[in-house]
Amino acid sequence: MEDFTALTGALVAVACVLFLAWWCSRLLGRSWGRAASGGNIRVLERLQVGADRQLLLVKVQEHCFLLGVSSAGIELLTEIEGELKENTQPAGILAEHAFGDVLKKYAFSHKQKKEEEDE
Repeated sequence: MEDFTALTGALVAVACVLFLAWWCSRLLGRSWGRAASGGNIRVLERLQVGADRQLLLVKVQEHCFLLGVSSAGIELLTEIEGELKENTQPAGILAEHAFGDVLKKYAFSHKQKKEEEDE
């Protein structure tokens, strides 16, 4: 009977630790999300393109930039000119099709510029 009580107590303790870990991670995730969104810099969209590679569409005041992020560092790919349609979906929902459209548009224009330079 003592073994059963000890086992039950251990299982309850493990369950409590797991619950507290889950609760703390949710609490920290919310507070870090608020701290990451400053007044001048916002990540408009994010696209995961590999295990440790991402494309970020970042707005700094009135300028938009396309950044490549990997374990090697952060690289400015291009500055995006013109108006962008802001993502009005909640932060947890990804709108990859909109980001893909922007990426195709600027990749095409970059390709055209390169072809003009080569001529």
